[in-house]
Amino acid sequence: MQAAQPNSSSTEQPKVASWIPRPRRYLAALFAMLMSATIFEGYDITIFHLATPEIARTFHLADPAIGLMATIVRFGGMLSFFVVILADRYGRKPIISVTVLCYTVLTLFTALSTGVGSFTIFQSASQIFLAAEFGVAVTMISEEFPDARRGRAIAALHMVAFLGVTAAALTYALMAESSWGWRGMYMLGIAPLVMVAFLRRGLRETARFNALERARTAAGQARPRFWTSIRNCLIPLAGPYRSRLLVVAGLWNSIGLIGGPTVTYFSLYAKRDHHWKSHQVAAAIILAYAMGAIGSMLSGFLMDRLGRKFTTSFFYLLSAAAMYALFTSDTYGAILASEVVTMFAYQAARTATSALSTELFPTAIRATGYSLCVQVIGQICWMLSPVVIGLLSAQLGGLGNAASIFAAGPILGVVLVVWFVPETRGKTLEELSPSVGEAPPITSD
Repeated sequence: MQAAQPNSSSTEQPKVASWIPRPRRYLAALFAMLMSATIFEGYDITIFHLATPEIARTFHLADPAIGLMATIVRFGGMLSFFVVILADRYGRKPIISVTVLCYTVLTLFTALSTGVGSFTIFQSASQIFLAAEFGVAVTMISEEFPDARRGRAIAALHMVAFLGVTAAALTYALMAESSWGWRGMYMLGIAPLVMVAFLRRGLRETARFNALERARTAAGQARPRFWTSIRNCLIPLAGPYRSRLLVVAGLWNSIGLIGGPTVTYFSLYAKRDHHWKSHQVAAAIILAYAMGAIGSMLSGFLMDRLGRKFTTSFFYLLSAAAMYALFTSDTYGAILASEVVTMFAYQAARTATSALSTELFPTAIRATGYSLCVQVIGQICWMLSPVVIGLLSAQLGGLGNAASIFAAGPILGVVLVVWFVPETRGKTLEELSPSVGEAPPITSD
């Protein structure tokens, strides 16, 4: 079966010159500087994951309104595309430096919001820069680490999100019932963000982007102008990497039908519908994300040993079964176990999908392709599922019944993996994604 592959008709890109791999010491420092992107993503998403009941109570929100708020907030992550694509013009380093500063300011505004409107706007805006920071960080890891370690490096970047999750969960257990509440959780994240902005001064541009710049110079090609980049941001949809983009975006949408319902509604489902206490929810989240971190690392190990196709398919199927059990269970033990397995499989699936998202595009459009797949087209189902569940909860007899039907999403993703995704294990980025116009056929064998 012919896999999703580039066509051969498009504007020629400059041939990327050879590049010198970074020393191990710098790679370790690079990972340390970039891991904060995942930590803060874990912290931010866990606040929303845990504090949904308190936020709903503060602003007097019913299920449909909660779903709409979550959808609008997630839409901000989709807009991050217009920040990430600048990394293909100006470089990875300057863009990731700006994102952390903007996210810091908007997190402060979120904590100070006075109504559901201002909260939603500030949270949505902060997601633009949080998602952009993570997208550029994954791109940099993919470009700088050796081919044999690329899968594990991306997995490790996902895994350290557990540190942010743990910090958020412990903070929630202390603050949920205090006068600070959910606002205090956002306030506590500001000081570490300022420190990260300072520590990243030693970050370098990626060797592959520098090689691309040298190739552009040698070919007499200038960087595209800013507005040209904006106008051309959808070129991958019509160019030789179109089929790859649509397939990978389909994968993200399928696994997003696990993430959207679980992240948005687990806390509300446990506390309101099954009368869990705040400390029980916090403990469940810590345990679930601890297993999610293990899932991410296991995913990286399996990707480099057994391949991307097997790893992705296995964790997609496991996440589907676990999420269905989560939202159809009634006892404390069953709900807890299902939440843990769901997050274990979901984080492992995200790790595998993230690796494919950076491997299947050339350096000239890698950040753009990644962002289109992961943060724009690939987020549609994640974004819309909360509001759909909120609207269906009354008609289907409860929040759990409405959420459980979305467990079918990853099954569709497995079909895409089996039929259309090429195996990328052990291949260089240049083999997998040559410059536009040079791409050889890649089959699913």
